[in-house]
Amino acid sequence: MTTPQPTALQGQHKHACSLCAKRKIKCDKAEPCSNCTKAQAQCLYEGPAPPRPRKRAADEELLARLAAYEDLMRKHNVDFTPCSHGWITSGPQGRIKQDKSEAISSATSPLDHQSSSTQLLKGISMATERCLWSTLPTELMYPPVQCLTRKEDPLHIPTPSLHVLMTTVEPEISQLHPDPRHIYRFWQIFVEAVNPLLKIIHVPTLQQQVLDASWNPASASKPLTAMLFAIYTLAVTSTSIEGCQATFGEARSTLILRYRTAALRALIAADFLTTRDFEVLQAFVLFLFSDPDSELTSTLTGAAIRISQKMGLNRPKPDPKVSVFETEMRIRLWWQLNGLDSRVRIVKVAGMRLPPSESEFGDVRLPLNVNDADLHPEMTELPQEQPGATEMLCVLMKFETFNIIRSSSRAVKVFDVIIHGPGKDKPPSKLEDDAINEIEAIYHEKFIRHLDRNIPLHALVYTMTRLTLARFRCKVHSPRGRANSSGEVFMTREEGDLVFDWSVTWLEMMEIAMSSKFSSHFIAHMTTKFTVDVYIYILSDLRKRVSGERVALAWKLIESLYGYHPELIENTRSSFYVALGDLTLEAWEARRRELVNVQGSHEADNPPRYIQLLREQRQQKPAPVPQVPAADFQTLDPLGLTESANLDWDYWNDFLRL
Repeated sequence: MTTPQPTALQGQHKHACSLCAKRKIKCDKAEPCSNCTKAQAQCLYEGPAPPRPRKRAADEELLARLAAYEDLMRKHNVDFTPCSHGWITSGPQGRIKQDKSEAISSATSPLDHQSSSTQLLKGISMATERCLWSTLPTELMYPPVQCLTRKEDPLHIPTPSLHVLMTTVEPEISQLHPDPRHIYRFWQIFVEAVNPLLKIIHVPTLQQQVLDASWNPASASKPLTAMLFAIYTLAVTSTSIEGCQATFGEARSTLILRYRTAALRALIAADFLTTRDFEVLQAFVLFLFSDPDSELTSTLTGAAIRISQKMGLNRPKPDPKVSVFETEMRIRLWWQLNGLDSRVRIVKVAGMRLPPSESEFGDVRLPLNVNDADLHPEMTELPQEQPGATEMLCVLMKFETFNIIRSSSRAVKVFDVIIHGPGKDKPPSKLEDDAINEIEAIYHEKFIRHLDRNIPLHALVYTMTRLTLARFRCKVHSPRGRANSSGEVFMTREEGDLVFDWSVTWLEMMEIAMSSKFSSHFIAHMTTKFTVDVYIYILSDLRKRVSGERVALAWKLIESLYGYHPELIENTRSSFYVALGDLTLEAWEARRRELVNVQGSHEADNPPRYIQLLREQRQQKPAPVPQVPAADFQTLDPLGLTESANLDWDYWNDFLRL
């Protein structure tokens, strides 16, 4: 006789009702359940969701991808046996010999290149290979030095302390002015070499004041006195060591210290920290640009920003009490000052990597694209903006960078990558390349198509646009930050070729710009001094790239590096310099074999002087090289130290710099 099942069990559901499940309380699974009955709510029972398909394990996914690649290579008759995939080491026995057909010989401008992520890679070209950067020693992969300064850099000439300046009364400031003929020469240098890159003063208006003051400097007003000494300082920093001695009969370092000190004393006399005088603010900003990398400038830039805000320079609508002429000059100064502030935030303030926010900057329009001759202090309305090239060409190109970010969401994302670095083991995306292509198109539309490269300023702007785009692409595609868990970086051959070409273009354009008639001191500030990683990447790649026009150009750039910085050879106490020299010799050995075996060139028998010196240094009895940690590099000549061994792209980021 069978026992009947209880009726309560027969009416129960397998799962809790929806309300009990949502409230996470026990359900008696009746129809309706007691909880829903008490709550006077509708009791609903829903079946469980259908089971999802099992997710493939990560190693299964990887094996499937490898199988697809192997099948692809079989179709193209490519041997992928273990020996053919063994990566050649970076030691002397493992240097790579490259066929001429594989050499990089293209001298095409980066303006003509299409980024690697936008190219259609077919067949075997989709395969990646290990980047030689992965084989570098720690000293080179994470260099403790990011900036190599030249001996004439004003950074090596310290400004006296504020205490000394504020207590010094002798000699009087009026006695520190140069001779009248030298005053006019300083003014000429400023107008020709500095002003086209800055444009925060109106030359036609100020020139007559300078001429009048040159005959009786003691009669100049306090704001004009501060302006004059700031101009002297900028003129001297824009003149070579030899040029200063030949033209002014004194050492450049002596003149820089004298006029920088006098400029700060003149600013103190004009109450520059509490002023509401726009001329004093102009002199203040000129003084800041005379030594933009100093700690003093880093601190005083914040004060200049606050003074400008109190004067209303950040307001989008002009002050009706301010003339049309001064309003335009205020806009020019506000943009330049924020560019300097952005750079200070990134380089000098630890942890502050972001440029000024839009609320800090204000919705201030771009300066007008007009010549100084179109502006006049007595004007009552703004002149018509010109569509072509004007004296503002270089300045507006610099400002356009931030303007693009204000209007393009894609540009915001690419600059985020440039500032914070790419994600770990993450290759560049098409979005980043498209954003740079967008910037390139804007540069071409607004500037490049209007250029006449026979005009020095136009030639400089063309050089700077090429430099800027090459630098952006290098940062986005750089191996730094892309290493996998094993510390290795993989690139397609096409991407590797492009990164090498962009790196060479970056340094080539930098050298062309620095040798122009314009202030090399100011150009270095507008661009970047953090180029150590680029040289390391090029030298690393030169171990396998041994022929072609771009390779020959790369070696000329390396020769210039050692010519400008003899300390790279002379300072044998630095493990970083020694490692860089070893990498240089390793790359040259690959180049020498190519010259001898393939090209039959006599260049191999007459290596450059720096190669000879490096060889002689290593042929002597080697002494143990102390491993100098990054924290001890403060005593070395080059400046620009990393905060940790795990260097990121943050050191390359100088917002609003070209």
